[in-house]
Amino acid sequence: MTKIRFAVVLVLAFAALPLTARTAGAQGCIAIRNNEPLFGASERVVFAPGEWQVFFNFRDAKSTDHYNGTRFQYQRQSANNYVSNTQQLYDLGASYNVTQRFSVSGLIPVVNATWSLPTPTSGTLGPRREQNASGIGDVSAQARFWLLDPVKHPRGNWSVSLGVKAPTGEHDAKDEYPDINATNDTLKAVDQSIQPGDGGWGVLFETQAYKTLKHMSFYGSGFYLANPRDTNGTPSIIVGLGFGANPAFADLLDNSVPDQYLARIGASFPVIKETLSVSIGFRIEGVPRYDLVGASHGWRRPGYETYVEPGIVYTHGRSSYSVNVPIGLLRNRLPNPYSGNAGDATFPDYVVVAGYSYRFGGAVAPTVSSFKP
Repeated sequence: MTKIRFAVVLVLAFAALPLTARTAGAQGCIAIRNNEPLFGASERVVFAPGEWQVFFNFRDAKSTDHYNGTRFQYQRQSANNYVSNTQQLYDLGASYNVTQRFSVSGLIPVVNATWSLPTPTSGTLGPRREQNASGIGDVSAQARFWLLDPVKHPRGNWSVSLGVKAPTGEHDAKDEYPDINATNDTLKAVDQSIQPGDGGWGVLFETQAYKTLKHMSFYGSGFYLANPRDTNGTPSIIVGLGFGANPAFADLLDNSVPDQYLARIGASFPVIKETLSVSIGFRIEGVPRYDLVGASHGWRRPGYETYVEPGIVYTHGRSSYSVNVPIGLLRNRLPNPYSGNAGDATFPDYVVVAGYSYRFGGAVAPTVSSFKP
């Protein structure tokens, strides 16, 4: 059986949704918690009715480089007062194929993240104090539909997906840490970027497409999470570190519940027929300044990062294994909405995204020999 080959990236995050709080992905201090898209986690696109697929995805990143707009803040590194943001996102999910064109899926993310800064932050720097947060993130469910009949169109298709994200993750996780003057060492809300949840219901929009030409497959996918809720009532890190009286931050004292997005395009190539393929692509993910629906008050770090994304996928029987390593190209920390404060944010140099999937059940899927392009 010939299988259509794609790149695999498990990322969600989301990734890591740093500033908002959702699943923890990893764009440093930018709230991306998302291992989406799952596109490419399996080499098969045509699944049989009644077939199940279970998958486990992992995303890991560490961010220490600060950017103001697209400008790298060298002084933070030389002064050794940079933020260190580490995030790991674990996704456990399953999908069920109602028909060959319609499927439903669910995802449970688990977050483990840290955020640290030396205190005091000026003069003689003190020891680096760490904030920690972990736990179940915001679960989601989606329904997907392929616009063309996969049997009649095995070499190219396009799907659309609609889903919902529930606020199951903790959005007000606390840890004990001091303010920027190394005083007031008390239990306070941790930075938004490492909160396991964002505190709001969200609507998920996703699309995926592919086209196979001879031995090469081209793919594209887009994901957008719309969070209508304005703020979630959790005090921002501005309050925790004692910046509350700084006019540069206006009244952004509560965390926002921001939208997030991710898009990918690329191509994959077979190395060993029906077993091993490699891919190369372009990826962008970020948090917009303003939400698609609802107000955008509150504290957020809007911005985006672009990547070149090499990957590899290995298929053996009903199992698929994948590893992608998006490597950062351009980082852009956008100004805060309303306040206009440019601020800064940390971004990773690279992200490691790995995944495993296993399919079972259902009728026998049609072979390519029965396809009529």
